[in-house]
Formats: sequence, structure tokens, C-alpha cells
Amino acid sequence: MVKNIVANFVGQFWSILSGFLFIPLYIHYLGFESYSIISFTLIITALMRVLDGGLTATLSREFARNDNSLITKNRIFRTLETSYIIIIIVVILLIILLADFISGHWLILSDINQEKVSYLLKIISFDIGFQMILSFYIGGFLGLEKQVKANVFRIGWGVARNGFVVIIIMVMPTLEAYFLWQTFSTILFTILLKISLDKELGGKNKIIFKPKIERDIFKLIWRFAAGMFLISLVASVNTQLDRIVISKLLPIENLGYYTLAVTLAMGIISIINPISVALLPRFTNFYSLGKINEATKLFNKINLIVAILIFAFALNLAFFSEDLIYIWTGNKMLAANSYYLLPIMASSYAMISMQIIPYNIAIANGYTKLNNILGILSLFITLPGYWVAVKYYGAIGAAVVFCLVQTLTTIIYIYIINKKFINEGLNQLFFKQIIAPFIIALIIAFAFYSLPFHKINNKIILLSFIGFSTLTTLIGTVLLLLPKKERKELMNFNFKSLMQKHNI
Repeated sequence: MVKNIVANFVGQFWSILSGFLFIPLYIHYLGFESYSIISFTLIITALMRVLDGGLTATLSREFARNDNSLITKNRIFRTLETSYIIIIIVVILLIILLADFISGHWLILSDINQEKVSYLLKIISFDIGFQMILSFYIGGFLGLEKQVKANVFRIGWGVARNGFVVIIIMVMPTLEAYFLWQTFSTILFTILLKISLDKELGGKNKIIFKPKIERDIFKLIWRFAAGMFLISLVASVNTQLDRIVISKLLPIENLGYYTLAVTLAMGIISIINPISVALLPRFTNFYSLGKINEATKLFNKINLIVAILIFAFALNLAFFSEDLIYIWTGNKMLAANSYYLLPIMASSYAMISMQIIPYNIAIANGYTKLNNILGILSLFITLPGYWVAVKYYGAIGAAVVFCLVQTLTTIIYIYIINKKFINEGLNQLFFKQIIAPFIIALIIAFAFYSLPFHKINNKIILLSFIGFSTLTTLIGTVLLLLPKKERKELMNFNFKSLMQKHNI
């Protein structure tokens, strides 16, 4: 368990670091409009992942179940893999067919012509398709609790895809070179993952694809897969609709500014996801064995730690937004055009992050209904809300609507999941695990923001000050909220002793 959490932290840390390292370089060598085009391709990638149909989540869950034999896991894998190959073909064809419409009738472009954008979209159709099946194979490793191996592949892919491409665009500063290299890297690592996962399932160390779909396997998993598909569909629309509307109503550069703020804010989720990924198989194990008390105790411990992490980072992101974007990009113009979005997006992703551990509880119990209900209901607000907000207030209107919806959804979601599976008092759940860490972190972060040091122009000193503010916020909240024994374990990063009580 400990090494899995560490491996996931390393993987997520690399994800955060690579964004900080490479995005400014993409902007420098390719130009900001080209970066905005890259931002738009991320929207397409997220929307196409809907066609995953819940298969990745299903594979992880079935691999994590103790009552599935290796033979059953192989049968499930072959059936889902065959289905996924069909999905990839559909994704590639769909993007190719829509490329001319998107470039000619959707995007508002300045310097890049429509024909070139259409050509680029056809290139990335292959990258997106193979990204999906790569994530499917990684989902298999995570379900088998092979997080170390999964993150080795994930980091290697990230270095090849997002790191080496900088060398490519230094020599050939074009979007065509950028997307061709990324596509090649994704296909290569997909093949390597396929070989390795087959070996974990008892196969030979070579590429073997045997198309096979078994009806009885679908009968076994279809309810969970259907629920996860609907969650994915609604979540994709809800999380991408703001950017879709911005890309339609505003010049493409506005999407770039918005994406800069979102990228920084999503770092909050990247901090929490390693814990979540490592815990989900354990929660699934507990509930499948009827160990409800153990699951509840583990939830209470971890959820408080997660809340402390979330608010310490989110509030410092909010207070020091302009400074952080300037430090990151080295461009004061970009910071001035996007900093006002970051506090709102940091608040939004803090709320989304607070749902992650309760969501683990729901998925461990195969419960997907609530996500779908809340997601569908929120569309009644977001569908008209984004259009009106962006039309009259620009990108900040979309950010405000997004934040309001995520805050309301989080409160309702946590309340219902608690009532159905955890049964903790509202004082324990909301005050101790949400309100108290928020208030303490807010006071400490604001105190640092009120000091004059953050007005210094030296980026190294400024970053050191913000880092010290964040660390102090984190430690101060831990000291005030965690019991002494758990505080000592956490400060020593001794997750093992913290979780031994739960047989982890």
C-alpha cells in the first residue's frame, strides 16, 4: 500500500512538473495561438474518452476483486480489449470526419488557416485513439495493484511525449511536428504496455491480440459498465462544456488563457489522485468482504488529510494567482490576461477534489446512480448558464458558473454518500473534515498574502515565499486538526503505521 501511494505521488508529481516545465516552452517556440490550438485538442480528447463506455473503470474494478480467478480476469480482459479496439476505430473515424467542420465552422482563428487545423486534427485522431487504449491498459495495472509499474510506464510516456517533443519543436517549430511526435510516442508506449500487461496475466512476452467477445462476461459487468459510461458522459460534458462554449464564442486565444488557469488549478486534483488510486482497490476489498467498520475508519482518517492538502494548496493558488502565472510562464502579459481566472478555478477544483474519496466509497460499492443524477441535473444550469455567461461576461462568466455548480454538487454528493454508506454525523463530516480545515488554511494563507514580500520581482525569491506560505499553511492546519499520533505519522510520511489498523 505504501509503495503504491508513493508510486502514484511520483507519477502525479511528474504530471504537475511536466506541465510547469513544458507548457511555457510550447508557448515560446510555437506561439500562443498554437498553444490555444493544443488546448482545444485536449477538449476533443476529453470528449472522445466518453466512448470508453466505462470499460477502463470496469477492468480496474474486476481486476481488484479477490473473488475473480486469473482465468476469469483473462476472459474479462480479452472481451473488454476487443471492445476497445472497436471503440478506437470509431474515435479515429469520427474525428477525421468532423475535422473540416471544426476548423471551418467552430473555431475563431487569427493566424492559422482552416485547412491546416483540419489536417492537424486528422493527425491527432490517432494520438487520441491510442491514448484511450493506453489508459485502458494502465487501468488494468492499477486494478492489479501494480501502481509502481503503471507509473513507470506513465512517466516514461510523459517524458517521451511531452519532454522530447521540445527538442523536436526547437528544430522544427511547427504544430505538425509537435502532433506527429506525440502520436508516435503514444503508439509506442501503448504497444509496450500491452506486452507487459499480457505478461502479468500469464501470457508470453510478445504482442498478442486475440479478438474475443463473450456474452456471459458482458452479462456479468454490464450494469457497472453502463453506470460508469453514463458518469463519464455526463462528467465530460460538465467539465468540458465551459471550454467548448469559450472556443465557439470567443477568439481561440481566450481558450488559451482559460486553459492556463485550469492547468494550474488541476494540480490540486493531481495531489489527491495518488491517494485515491491507491485506496480504491482497498475500499473495494473491504466492502466486498463486508468490513464496513474498517472502511469507515479508513475514510475518516484519509478524508481529513485530503481536505487539509486541498485547502492548503488551493488557497495559496488563489491568493498568489498572478505571481504564480508570471513565475510559470515568465510572461507578464499572459499573467495579466489570465490571473483573475485562477482563484475561481482553484475553488472549483478544490470542490471537485473533495468528492474524490467519497466517490471511491461509491465505486467500491458499485454505486453510480448518484453521479448520474447530479450530473444530469447540473446540465439544466450549465447548458444555458455557460452560453449566457460567456456571451455577456467572457471567460470569467464561464469560470463563475463552473465554480457555483461544483460547489453545490460537492455538498449534495458528500451528504448523500455519507448517509448511504458511511453514516457519520454532519459535524464530523462537514465541520471537522471540510469547514475547519478551510477556515484555518484561509487565515494562514491570507496572513502571508498580506505581507509585502510577494511584491518582490525576483522570481526565485517570490516562488520561495509562496512555497513557504503553502508549507506553513499545510503544517499549521495539520497541527491544529490532526491528533498527535496521526500527526507524527503524517509528518514522518509514515503511511504504513497510520494504516496498519486497517490491515492495509
